[in-house]
Amino acid sequence: MWRSREVLGSERFEEAATSEAATVGWVVLGFAFDDADRVLLIEQPWADGCLAPGGILDPGESFPETVVRELEEETGVRVSPVRPHAVDEFTFVNERTGETGGWTSVTFEATAETTDIGVDPGLDDETILDADWFECLPEHVFRPEFTETVYRRCLDNRASR
Repeated sequence: MWRSREVLGSERFEEAATSEAATVGWVVLGFAFDDADRVLLIEQPWADGCLAPGGILDPGESFPETVVRELEEETGVRVSPVRPHAVDEFTFVNERTGETGGWTSVTFEATAETTDIGVDPGLDDETILDADWFECLPEHVFRPEFTETVYRRCLDNRASR
């Protein structure tokens, strides 16, 4: 279990506190791999590196169903969930007031059923800059310690099957 914490300025705190993730409380991410063990990652303007696609849990939806839906929405790639590899209780703190908010994320390994990436990644209201397959993690990833650890867990699991 991860317990991530980030201190934010008041403006960024307000954005985070009113986000869908904070309102819903659950985020599901997916490291999708193709037959050559390439990993599917996205770029978003708010992140300081590539990250696994994902999003909020919809009402009545299971975690695996969210992985399938979110990866297809954000990349155009259809996946089959394999298993979860990490749970992160993410807390953000207002640096001025000490107020906190957050959500819990569940990160899955998934197997790609297709590898063609959509021409325009994401839904109309999303700001996904790019989606691509990588032979290994690129140098710049969002939250490197978390991303690298979960990526390695996924690869180890794939090698053991």
